[in-house]
Amino acid sequence: MPGYKIVALPTDVIYVYDGSLPGFLCCVHESFYGKELPINIVNISNHEPSLYEQKVVMTDEIKARAVRESIGKISPRVLEITDHVFLCHHANKELKLLKFLITAFRIGANAPLMLGEAEVADVLAMERHMMGERHLLLGFIRFKDYGDILSAVISPKNFVLPLLAEHFIGRYPNENFMIYDKTYKAALIYQDKKLEMTAVEEIDFKEEPEEEVYYQDLWKKFYKTIGIEERLNPRCRMSHMPKRYWANMTEMQEATVHNLS
Repeated sequence: MPGYKIVALPTDVIYVYDGSLPGFLCCVHESFYGKELPINIVNISNHEPSLYEQKVVMTDEIKARAVRESIGKISPRVLEITDHVFLCHHANKELKLLKFLITAFRIGANAPLMLGEAEVADVLAMERHMMGERHLLLGFIRFKDYGDILSAVISPKNFVLPLLAEHFIGRYPNENFMIYDKTYKAALIYQDKKLEMTAVEEIDFKEEPEEEVYYQDLWKKFYKTIGIEERLNPRCRMSHMPKRYWANMTEMQEATVHNLS
């Protein structure tokens, strides 16, 4: 594909796909080879009736793999942006990502540097937002020790779960751990040095061991003790530690009266 002038004429058609990355790549294939720019690309699980023509794009692994290889030939960075932005929560991410890829095939490897192009600026802004949330969660995730496994819960805006695995595998290479994403109903499980990501509607965590509760209380008391009441600045704290993360952070919960004998 690189080196060819891609012409995608705007059309009043909506692509409907299965919500997967291979499915989106098939939408890219449909757009490029049909030489049409859809008015929108929607996940079949979220799409609503419309007066516009709707085209269901079936997922074809062979087409998806071919498109992915072509994107990689533009540059590894363009492929990285594609993978990252697809995980973003933005409502119009698919259409914006398609426009970016059309621009990338036209410009080549320097496309991510062309910030004057609206299609480039849009996807880079989405990527920055998502990677910023990933960065925050690397510091805000709180594991609980259930004896045979470490478990944590997150409630992110973006589907950052796949981007957390490498960091925590490097940090806890000899531990079994699980991170449950309440927003996207998915769990990242690392057990016996094997990584798995699976869809999970809900997890019923067992009661925390007595020793774990004790150490949680110690952490809460330490957090409260090192604070300087006279310098308390709630607004500043929320700018560095957004309030939407507090529900899953141990130190932001009330300490219990608990003694470990």
